[in-house]
Amino acid sequence: MTIWERVAAALAAIGLTIPVAANVLIVASEVERPDTYIVYLLVSSPPEQHADNAETIRSYRVQVSIYSRAGLVGLPDVTAAMVAAGFMRGPQRELPYNPGTRHYGLALEFIYVE
Repeated sequence: MTIWERVAAALAAIGLTIPVAANVLIVASEVERPDTYIVYLLVSSPPEQHADNAETIRSYRVQVSIYSRAGLVGLPDVTAAMVAAGFMRGPQRELPYNPGTRHYGLALEFIYVE
């Protein structure tokens, strides 16, 4: 299973009510952009361990960003979904307000090791 499939599976329940997309949410026009949506991307994936000239452990750092016009209170519990799927919590940060779409954003990072 790829890291993108792992993240998609982890967010599947949330995706039933809120749009979830890899890398970017493409809409035909800004009028169609949802009030709340989630976008995820791979930040980095360095090898962590080698043995006998072969990689044995790799980590994946994934950013999951939640965008909402209502602000950052009452967002879906992305952390619970990702932790339940075996991801570890990483840093989180507020994203700049986008006056063009009127969305606030929160970026959450998660680490998966295999």
